[in-house]
Amino acid sequence: MLVAGLVVLAFLLLVLPLLLEAQDTVRRFTHPLLYEETIRAAAAENGVEPALVAAVIRTESRFDEEVRSSRGAYGLMQILPETARFISERGSVGGDYRDPETNIRMGTWYLGYLQYRYEGDERLALAAYNSGEGQVDDWISESGFDVARDIPFEETHEYVEDVLEARNTYAQLYGRELNRSPDTAPNP
Repeated sequence: MLVAGLVVLAFLLLVLPLLLEAQDTVRRFTHPLLYEETIRAAAAENGVEPALVAAVIRTESRFDEEVRSSRGAYGLMQILPETARFISERGSVGGDYRDPETNIRMGTWYLGYLQYRYEGDERLALAAYNSGEGQVDDWISESGFDVARDIPFEETHEYVEDVLEARNTYAQLYGRELNRSPDTAPNP
């Protein structure tokens, strides 16, 4: 009986690393990382965490550069034409927002703008990215509004949670800066 137990234990010790590696392989499949150089450059340029940019892209488009929403948002970061005009006028990013690299640069500029506008509050910035600044401004003008629990639109609430969860997954898989392995990435 003791020998059988030791054999099972030895088997588990041999198989466990393979199972853990398989889990990361599956997560890399569900959380791909394309356009890494563009993401890193745009993130550095705009003071946005690269893992957050990758998470927004995954949540918005699943890295499908041709996706178009029913509202007319286009591309990897789902930029609306009027948002592209706003970014071109206010930011230093111009060009065709339908081009994947330009789309990432515009979307990342806009994320940085929203983070600055909402004083670093990622939840508010993400809610505004999804629902619009006017909507978020209305919500935060209400006394006692708590962005973690009071977003009135279920879709926006889920969007914020999905992006934050995806950001954590990207940071674990690829490192927060997306240019090194997670075990060499600095602790947050």
